[in-house]
Amino acid sequence: MFDGQLLFPGAAGAALSFYGPWFPRQGDNLRVTVDIVQRVSSQLTVRVFTKNSEDTGDGADADVGTSIVASATGRATAEWTSGTAGLKEMVRYKYTVQSTGTGATDWVLFRMLAPIWFDTVKV
Repeated sequence: MFDGQLLFPGAAGAALSFYGPWFPRQGDNLRVTVDIVQRVSSQLTVRVFTKNSEDTGDGADADVGTSIVASATGRATAEWTSGTAGLKEMVRYKYTVQSTGTGATDWVLFRMLAPIWFDTVKV
């Protein structure tokens, strides 16, 4: 979790993407919440990437069909479960901010809340 991150997407319609740091998986399932503090004509997308510690590269998208897409202030949550492609040993977020306006001064101020980990119940 971090207090806040301010991102400028750049030119109108352009997207800017970056990865957060790796952290260890702590359960089978992950619930992630982003809090959009303020924004001007922008949309933030958060995806989860995963890999094993011995793997190189950026990792693989944990579930191509799951992401958080936030284009308003407030909180948005998504869940990655063991029923999807599965979470490997290491996890990180990929952030993509895109301008939805026409100005070069569009931006988003956001923070990630602490992730919630939980294991799948096996019957």
